[in-house]
Amino acid sequence: MLVFRMFQTWPVPSVTLRSISRGPARDLSISSRVSLYFQRSANAIFLRKSPLQTQLRTSIFSRGKIVGDQGLKASSVSVGRSSSVTWSRIAFFVKVVRIPFLVVAIYGLGYRQGITDTVRNPLKLQQGTFEALLHEMGVEDFEEDVEIMSERGVSGFSTLQWIIGRAEVEAEDPRTLKVANIGREVINSARRYVRKNLDEAIEKGKERLDGEYQKDEALARKLLEDPKVAFWAESLERLEGAKLEGIDNWQYVLVKSPIPNAFVSEMLPQRLFVTTGIFDQFVNNDDELAMILGHEISHLVQGHLSQSSLFESVIRGVEILVLMLDPTDGLLSLGVATFLASTRDALVAAKSRSHETEADALGCEIAAMSCFDTKRGAEVFRRMHQHDEDNDRVRNDFLATHPTSFERYQTLQKLTDEKNFQNYSYCTTLQKRIARVLKKKNYKKL
Repeated sequence: MLVFRMFQTWPVPSVTLRSISRGPARDLSISSRVSLYFQRSANAIFLRKSPLQTQLRTSIFSRGKIVGDQGLKASSVSVGRSSSVTWSRIAFFVKVVRIPFLVVAIYGLGYRQGITDTVRNPLKLQQGTFEALLHEMGVEDFEEDVEIMSERGVSGFSTLQWIIGRAEVEAEDPRTLKVANIGREVINSARRYVRKNLDEAIEKGKERLDGEYQKDEALARKLLEDPKVAFWAESLERLEGAKLEGIDNWQYVLVKSPIPNAFVSEMLPQRLFVTTGIFDQFVNNDDELAMILGHEISHLVQGHLSQSSLFESVIRGVEILVLMLDPTDGLLSLGVATFLASTRDALVAAKSRSHETEADALGCEIAAMSCFDTKRGAEVFRRMHQHDEDNDRVRNDFLATHPTSFERYQTLQKLTDEKNFQNYSYCTTLQKRIARVLKKKNYKKL
């Protein structure tokens, strides 16, 4: 310290020095330079030799903690900032954890409300769903444009008639009778197919249990825990319904609409819908109609409607989760929302295409089991492809819900070599051969 004081008080003449580096000259006194040097050196020696306790005492008043080495290598971190970071992480974790519970809770509320509405007045709910479907198909006059046929007779559309049927024998439109007759054969074949697979699944389940359950009730409950047994049991329930009539409770609905379509809906159980547009544009004979109806019933057999609904619900739940995890409190979501919606549509479309391919294959088999010529029936898809080309509607992108009609036609042409009526002995009897000759006529010639 004496040396330091000496240099501070010792008079030294001023000398002008030019900087070695490029730039303008600057005046620095030798005394000022020496004094500045010794001040820095003294401070460094003091900090290097001061004990850790002195540094800690110094940091008591500064809401921080010493980390690292001693001396100049030591650093102070704000305790307040560390605490805020910890709490923000905890808050983010709680936010992430609560999202699945919120989604499940909202879904549960909607599900319970749906069950309540269904149990309270199921016929009213079905009536409303039926009317919504008809509106989508462009139907304006329900009484004139809808004809329903069942085992109890033919009926029009009204609150009671479409449910219980009306005592009319003749249908006004002969296509209603065609849909009912062929639909009945297809549904009977589908039931045989499902029962066969259910029996096989039950036998395999019994083999795995190896006589563990002797009582029938206990065995049945245990077998229903098997995924395959449960799948085919649910499939049979969708076909036969919950009433004693079984498949005799089915209704065949012809809708006068230019939109070509045929479908079944789990919201309207045991009802097969066909529009007149599909006859006007594509279907020319019984074999082609059987292929279309077989395809639609296959969706019901394989549970595609429920699977698609569940899959889309899961995708939407994931989408909501991603949007809620946005760290920018909604700013990033504005740009990501469109991307997530496109991703969801692409995934749902891919799932739909796989379902359509599965339904084509099973529908071909069910039509063959019903003694229809599937090779001739597959021509309806070639006609659909030609219609799409003529109207420039061929679509083969990742958002398409169906494979192209030409792809489906090519696939079915390969399947019909194995899945055709010749493979079933009961389809080659004399009576069936005579009936097949009569079915060769095209509808447009009737």
